[in-house]
Amino acid sequence: MKKKVLLVYLADLAHDYFKVNQYTPTGVGYLAAYAKSKLGKKVEFCLFKSVSKFIDAYEKKKPDLIGFSNYTWNSALSKFAGQWIKQRDPSLPIIMGGPNIRTYPKGIEEFLRENNYVDTYCMFAGEISVYEILKFLLKQPEGKRTAEILRGHKVNGCYSIFKNRLIGNSNYAKPDNLDEVPSPYLTGLMDPFLKEGYYPILETNRGCPFSCTFCIWGISALNKLLRFSMKRVKDELSYVANSSYESSAIVLADANFGILPRDVEIAQHIRNLYNKTKSFSSIRMYWAKVAKPHMVDIGKILGHLTHTYIAFQSLDDKVLENIKRKNIRTEELSSLIEKLKGFSYGAQTDLLVGLPGETYKSHMESLDKALSMGLTHIFGGEIQMLPGAEMDEEDHRKRFGLKTKYRFIEGGYGLYKGNFVYELQEAIRETKSMTEAEMLKLRAIRAFFFASVTLGEHLPLVNYLTKKGIKFTKVCEKLVEEGKKDPVFKDSVNWLLKKSVEEWYKNPEKAADHISKPKIKDSLLVEETFLKLNTGFFAKICLDQEQYDAYYNVFKKVLTQFFSKEQMKIASQILMICKERNYFMRYKNGDRTRALSLSLSPEVMKALENSGFISARQRLQSPKTLNLKIDPVVADYCEKLIDDNPQMQIILLSQTFMLQTGKFVMSPIKILEKEMSVMHLERDDTDKADMEKHFKIIY
Repeated sequence: MKKKVLLVYLADLAHDYFKVNQYTPTGVGYLAAYAKSKLGKKVEFCLFKSVSKFIDAYEKKKPDLIGFSNYTWNSALSKFAGQWIKQRDPSLPIIMGGPNIRTYPKGIEEFLRENNYVDTYCMFAGEISVYEILKFLLKQPEGKRTAEILRGHKVNGCYSIFKNRLIGNSNYAKPDNLDEVPSPYLTGLMDPFLKEGYYPILETNRGCPFSCTFCIWGISALNKLLRFSMKRVKDELSYVANSSYESSAIVLADANFGILPRDVEIAQHIRNLYNKTKSFSSIRMYWAKVAKPHMVDIGKILGHLTHTYIAFQSLDDKVLENIKRKNIRTEELSSLIEKLKGFSYGAQTDLLVGLPGETYKSHMESLDKALSMGLTHIFGGEIQMLPGAEMDEEDHRKRFGLKTKYRFIEGGYGLYKGNFVYELQEAIRETKSMTEAEMLKLRAIRAFFFASVTLGEHLPLVNYLTKKGIKFTKVCEKLVEEGKKDPVFKDSVNWLLKKSVEEWYKNPEKAADHISKPKIKDSLLVEETFLKLNTGFFAKICLDQEQYDAYYNVFKKVLTQFFSKEQMKIASQILMICKERNYFMRYKNGDRTRALSLSLSPEVMKALENSGFISARQRLQSPKTLNLKIDPVVADYCEKLIDDNPQMQIILLSQTFMLQTGKFVMSPIKILEKEMSVMHLERDDTDKADMEKHFKIIY
């Protein structure tokens, strides 16, 4: 008798109770594409992101095997779905894979015993392991394709609990040629998700040669660099960009984009696709952690589509040694930033709070040093403990006095089938060198810093202050102090300070006890949704015009503590520029113009040039007028966001700010060289030397 097709459900679940950013299930797409290429019509796959759709599908048609992904942002959701299935069908085999697990035998056994709905865990890259599991099940009689049969079968790279003991190994196999794994895009597996507006995630290579203690990308099992062919990469990018499913961003999941010389060609292909289709407005990616000469070319090619990502984490030498980043040369990365000024959208880095050896003082110094180096998008917060990372190990915790607490994840919870399901993030709250009180103080300062710098709200002013030798961290300290006193803006500041304390729980049990109260649970679902405070704080301000205006009033008051009355004439005009160029706020208030001309004094224009906000060309062409515009693709996205959400929720805007970091502000209009060669200037004598010098450079 002909055997029926083996039906497999692969679920890379993501919380969707709130309207948050969603990404394609590319990881499980690889598993399905590879197995399908080997087994053909013997298997059929259904992929899921939504737990509700997953459960509905199960109730309509029972599969022969279920697979879940396991990440820090979906582990509880996968557990809920897995246990829900096992309660109804204990014999249905369930497999799992993903990095959210400790990689030594004791840690693996503890995970499998705690999550006993998982029959087999696939370690590391799972394409071949999953294929071997499916091949084994196909050989079994239909009535024997059970969880118990699978648990007792040994597959390289997989572990199970069988007869009450751990069996298996980590000797996983991976393709020698990554192109052996068919594309989940070119095979159409991602089409349903692209159609629903999911952001596409693609890989051009896999592996990371670095071994940072807080990260799992560079563990020994994953540190060999493998690459997809150039044709495959270009075909995937072209497929996404030319599809009818437009996305505001494309995400590259490489650990080190730019580490290979060929990445210049990939960048050029991305740029060509943008110029041709205008179907996306940005590229999200992690740049290589070493400064390769060709990375300058990548930055110049991609331009405003991306930030130059420089992975510093800290600028303190001792801290870098503690986290095994001494092989990453700060000087070379600094040189890369300088070479890319004026080409890419901005330079980005992460500066983490709570690194071993970091102090309050050294962290503040790192923030200021990053600004002085030209970094304009500075991310990073409290360090999340990742299972499998060296920092997560007990001896590492003891050595550096790492104490942790737990908090929710923005958008990482919801009500599913009547069950409140939530994720928790374990993060460092105290070390031998930094107290929790100091971390709390940094929390508020960083929120102001993030809005002004990383979200771009006050970049013209920040650059000006930095050139004047004024530490912006000191300005942020004063903003917290003065904000608490302001009769209007104190509402936002006190909200920030309150949330900074209340977001933390001593352990998972305390978090569970807190949300067991119906009022708390209802509040989290409706009124007081959990937010990333950096983006959430600014989103809250932008959704309330009174608070936004008060924010600027406080800012102006703080600046008077750093400048004389005469100097404030320039500083206050630059502050005004910051407010005027916020396109989100302009459009929300009914102003639909995408270009703006501001009349400014020659002194302010010179200050903007000296601080790097405009070039000499721009000032010489328009000595008393600043011309700004918004990228049309970004403008379209911003306008649609506002038009589609007249009662916008704070969580949606917070998520949008994170994805479109610093994009909702107008930028100076660049001058084409042909315009420069024929322009007529009304200038005073102070401009003459600048102009003569400039024209010597041009000609």
